[in-house]
Amino acid sequence: MFFEGFVTDEFGNFNNFVERKYVLSEHAFTRKGKLSLASIIKYPLCNRKKTTSIEVNRFLRNELNDRGVTITKQAISEKRQFIDPIVYEDMNNSLISKIYAHQEEMASFKGFHVCAIDSSIVEIPNTKLTREEFGIPEKTQLRKDTSAARISCMADTHWDFIISSNITNKKVNEVTNAIIHLDDAKDKMDLTKTITTYDRGYNYTELMIKTIKLNSYFIIRAKTNVFKKQQSQMEKTQTNDKTFDINLNAAKINKFYNEDLKKHAEKMREFKLRIVKVKLKNGKSETLFTNLPNKIATPEELKQLYGDRWKIETNYDRLKNKLHIEKFTGKKKIIIEQDFYSHIYLFNVLIALKNDAEQEINRKPKETTKYKYKYKTNVNTLIGNIKEEMPRLLTNDQEEINQTVKEILDIAKKDLVYTKIKAPTNEERDKDKYYHKKCKTNFQDSF
Repeated sequence: MFFEGFVTDEFGNFNNFVERKYVLSEHAFTRKGKLSLASIIKYPLCNRKKTTSIEVNRFLRNELNDRGVTITKQAISEKRQFIDPIVYEDMNNSLISKIYAHQEEMASFKGFHVCAIDSSIVEIPNTKLTREEFGIPEKTQLRKDTSAARISCMADTHWDFIISSNITNKKVNEVTNAIIHLDDAKDKMDLTKTITTYDRGYNYTELMIKTIKLNSYFIIRAKTNVFKKQQSQMEKTQTNDKTFDINLNAAKINKFYNEDLKKHAEKMREFKLRIVKVKLKNGKSETLFTNLPNKIATPEELKQLYGDRWKIETNYDRLKNKLHIEKFTGKKKIIIEQDFYSHIYLFNVLIALKNDAEQEINRKPKETTKYKYKYKTNVNTLIGNIKEEMPRLLTNDQEEINQTVKEILDIAKKDLVYTKIKAPTNEERDKDKYYHKKCKTNFQDSF
């Protein structure tokens, strides 16, 4: 199976991340105690989000193989404050870089990877300390400034991997986060063979310039008030697909957040933008901005590529409702970041094993006259098994790791759920197949 080897290799390399460079104090972990540096780094990965004191002692007893040992939750929280959350980012970067070193084998559209960038709001502990560290003002009478943070991700819309992620104050704008993701992703994958999709909130010239500078491609759902002159011109000439030369004047450039991109835009002076109008199934039309030439993607293909962007919402659903990423195990920002980035790493392990397991599913679901179904791995069971077996995975024994991963995959291939394949619309239905004798009006055209 394709991804299994990457996962087993990464778990086998866990000790490469048990390093002093991730320790934020010269004096921490210098003396032998119940909790070693390796144990503290493992803890967020093994935490099953139950009561903290129960989780702490369950973890420690498994770690030391001593059923009588105990420790307070305050002790482990104190130790965790000395661990840089970057350790989990580096673990995830290592896994993703190895996977996307095989980018050509994983391409999903004419040799290209298709990704999506989007953000979501998560609840964080509503304490004075947490609010101060995340720069959230004290609550007002109208509760305008809620205790929340923004998480932002760049995800592969075909394979579901999260390539880049961060957690910030919710006031950090989406374009700034998107530029961070692009800079991060360029070290893990070939952006010249990557198409990134964005919703209306990312309708900014600055993001387009950044993508062009990286020799990459974008598809952005357009707002009606952006490049209004060009959109109006297309309406007058009844053109659905046209490329324009966009001037980069001072008014546009001064709105940029990034100083380097301002200088780059001043040198460019103009760029080419393709504007495409596509019709949806409900009869309405949408406008897409892109720098993809027509020889790579037709308007219909652009519509399909943008349509796949919704899959990033599935990722956020899994993070929030399957991995329970909002159940943070501490109040301090550093612990919240540890929880977040460790769970991004776990998410990608989950997706790797899920993709492999689903390639091996042979069971065919029963088809009815009304719906079609397909079998998928039970994500809840897969997450539970990964969490349960995490102590066996974070060892020095490569054979033990290989065996554990195979056991997890064997269960994932058998414990399945079936999902309904999207039913056809009225326009797509085969009238001979779906026609009902008692309803002869089905033959009539509808609006």
